[in-house]
Parts: sequence; C-alpha cells; structure tokens
Amino acid sequence: MTLHHWQKKMAMPTLIFSLVYTASFVFPIYWYPVSNAVKIACQLINYFTWAIFALDYVVLIKLAPDNKKYFKTHIFELILVVLPFFRPLRALRALLFTTQASIRSRKSLIKSIPLVMTCAAIVMIVIMGAAILDIERNAPGSNIHTPMDALWWGLVTITTIGYGDKFPVTTEGRLVAGILIIFGVAMISTITASFAAWILSHEEKDQFSS
Repeated sequence: MTLHHWQKKMAMPTLIFSLVYTASFVFPIYWYPVSNAVKIACQLINYFTWAIFALDYVVLIKLAPDNKKYFKTHIFELILVVLPFFRPLRALRALLFTTQASIRSRKSLIKSIPLVMTCAAIVMIVIMGAAILDIERNAPGSNIHTPMDALWWGLVTITTIGYGDKFPVTTEGRLVAGILIIFGVAMISTITASFAAWILSHEEKDQFSS
C-alpha cells in the first residue's frame, strides 16, 4: 500500500476518531462535576484514540518513500499526536486531505481553505475553552467559571478582538491563551491570503475572457 492510499483510506476514520477524542476530552470539563465512572470512560477513550493516532503516524512514516525526509518535513504531524490540545486537529488534517482528493483544480482548493479554517477555529475554541476552564475554574481571582465564560473567551481570543471581560489569571492559562492567539493570527492571515488569491484568479479569468 502506498502513502497516498493509506491517507485516503484513513481520512474518514481519522475524522471520526478526532471528533470522538474531542468529545471525551471536553465532556468531563464542560459538564463538571461528573462521576468517576464517566471520568474513567473518557480517559479510556482518550488513551484508545491516542493509540490510533500514534499507530497512524508510525504507518505514515513507514510508507513514506524517504522516512527521514518525511519526519523532518512533517513535524506538525508529530505535534498533533504528542500534544493533547492539538490531537483533535487531526480531524482538520483528514478534512483537508478529503477536500484535496475531491477537487480537481487549484482554484477549488483555494475556495476550500475558508471552510477548513472555520472548522479549525470551532475546534480550537471548544478545545482551548475546555483547557482554560479546567485551569481557571477554581483559581483565585479567576473570572472564567462556566462553559459559556470559556467559549466566549475562546471566541474573542481567537478573533484577536480581546474584549477583556474574560481573561486568564494563571500562568498555565496565559500559555493556553498565547497558543490560541497565535492560531487566531495565523487563521486570519490564511483566510485573507486565500481571499486575495480568489480575487486575483477572478481578475485573470476576466482578462482572458475579454
């Protein structure tokens, strides 16, 4: 089996497992407090999906024509497996690959970028909101105590608005906020670039037609 065939075969399972991982990660935080049985079940799901992600990464390296080159040029793949906060983003990798496999032109790929980035933003808001809530809920002086507080904080942070009514007070919370801010800047830059490319492609089309 080739690398491309494996990626195509695993695109949908990766998407499903990523969503399952996301649900098991955020459920005990947003619906706090939960019973020990629910906590254990969510942890088992986390470990199982992580094992699937790790196995998929190993297979990708094995199937790559040049293993060392693939490892060096796909560090982000390793980050998606190792760091818990980023594991749900493997759903976006699967979504992007599925989109690429189903389109036939570069222009169509450009059009798909806003959709992928929007999905990425939603996932990051949910995941980072859960992370910040878990950290800040009982911290002294905290102003993030409920799921709605966390989701609102995530929305204004990822869009770089910085409304200021909800903010982390702990060092760990600020680190999470920093990651979300960087992601938000990258997301806005990507969408802006894709929009500019879309405009240029339409201008070129108009020039050729005239």
